[in-house]
Amino acid sequence: MTDVEITAAEGGVTVTLAGRSAAPPLFASSVVDADGGLLAWPDITASGLPDAHLDDVSAAQGWLWDLYGPDTARAVAAVAAPGTTVRVPAGPGALERPLAALALGHWAARWWPASRLDGVPALDTDLLGLELAVLAHRAHRALPPDAAADLLLEHRAGIGALLDEGPPGLAAGLAAVADAAGIDGGDIDALTGAAAPPAAPSRADGYALAAGPGTPGRARTLARGHGANDWCRHPAGFLDAAEAAVSWTVLAHGAARSIEVRAVMGPLGPRVSAHPVAEVVPAPGAAPVRIPLAPDGDAWAGGAALDLPAAAVPALDVAVLLPGFDPGPSGPGAAVFRDRLRSLAARRLDLARGAPAAPGEPPPFTAEVRAARADEDF
Repeated sequence: MTDVEITAAEGGVTVTLAGRSAAPPLFASSVVDADGGLLAWPDITASGLPDAHLDDVSAAQGWLWDLYGPDTARAVAAVAAPGTTVRVPAGPGALERPLAALALGHWAARWWPASRLDGVPALDTDLLGLELAVLAHRAHRALPPDAAADLLLEHRAGIGALLDEGPPGLAAGLAAVADAAGIDGGDIDALTGAAAPPAAPSRADGYALAAGPGTPGRARTLARGHGANDWCRHPAGFLDAAEAAVSWTVLAHGAARSIEVRAVMGPLGPRVSAHPVAEVVPAPGAAPVRIPLAPDGDAWAGGAALDLPAAAVPALDVAVLLPGFDPGPSGPGAAVFRDRLRSLAARRLDLARGAPAAPGEPPPFTAEVRAARADEDF
């Protein structure tokens, strides 16, 4: 049993776990669109109930009891004056586990740390999306009416793989989603279309953090290192998720200095039309320099002259971002959360390979099982 704090405001009511620490970076969180509001798991690596941000308390009453328990449901219905906060005990109800699994799946669909360098295979997003459709159907009391059907239609290209590889209960669940959505009597085979099966994810073999394409003429290497791979600054899958995916080299050409930056591509690669840039801060407090990066084999690479004193031994701050997408740096502590999420992905793959699950731990998704198997077979 834990306590929640319920606060009324002009825009609705919030339910937050008492004593929950400050929110981690965006890439560590998951959000589920609920009937009457939003459910948020600020740290997907931690267990516990979500926070709720309610804009329609009447609609949310249908599921609050089954998620937080009767005391919370009654308190939400009773709180009225904006600015009022009450604290009540909450006990996980029947919806806690299916919604937690749904949140984990939505996080994996968005932020799964696929990495050739770390050997973390990518997930089949359509197969995962269909599993989320089944979970949404099972948790339908808390979700908008079309949530499961929308996921089914969006990810129907994965139906063939699900029917071939998923457990019988998952296929039956998908048929129930289709039937509830009024799709031709649940004939889900008719939705498969002519989608081609996704390519098997590749592994780290053969990849290296090279310094870049090289600079004409005689040049000396002054320094080299790794930059920050801040996941929030580019779409998930745009770069390899490994912490060492961004590398840099400073070269000396006589008295002149230049930098070369190389970032290993992720599963999205150059299919994204925009190109990233490297943001280089040559010294603490100095203005950042942005260097365009272009495809170079299995990486993004680029270089530029660098204004450094001739005797300087650089210790550079280098990051890669995608202009138009970048919300700014994640802030202090982001690297710790990236490591925790890599550990979460490794744990999920262990479960997919048959490791026993801890009490309350969501079972592996078929998409994770398929990725683990493909990784072993590669």
